[in-house]
Amino acid sequence: MSILKNQRIIALLVALLAVFQVSACSRATHAADSSNAGASMDDQILYYTNKFRQSKGLKPLQLDATISQQARRHSRDMANGSTGFGHEGFEERVANVSKKMGRVASAAENVAYGTLDAEAVVNGWIKSPGHRKNMLGDYTLIGIGTADKGRITFFTQVFIKQ
Repeated sequence: MSILKNQRIIALLVALLAVFQVSACSRATHAADSSNAGASMDDQILYYTNKFRQSKGLKPLQLDATISQQARRHSRDMANGSTGFGHEGFEERVANVSKKMGRVASAAENVAYGTLDAEAVVNGWIKSPGHRKNMLGDYTLIGIGTADKGRITFFTQVFIKQ
């Protein structure tokens, strides 16, 4: 098996593990911090992600519209069933970012779904070793996208270092 195929299998297994962990999180709605009240779901996910990074002494990630467009598209595709839940097409998303922004030195992705708010999904990722590693990685930019299918929300974070 090629290294890339092994990496895809590992990424899929980590994503499946995260589904169970994220889905098991409290389904109750958490009140957002008062500084986050009224913010969009994407902005709230950014807030909680950066709050976690800063608690570990890391610089905050900057939200990027080009990367977010790719993340939104992936969440939408998972929600409408045109792609399965997971990281299918990740390399293509990174290539699309690279075409618009220039060389990408490294990239990672977190996905989840459920009846979760921003704080719960970020907490689910924090509890998952692979997703936590991505959140604490040496990245400077992030794209965030969500899509709803009924009461279920699909979430995607794409991390980039140029």
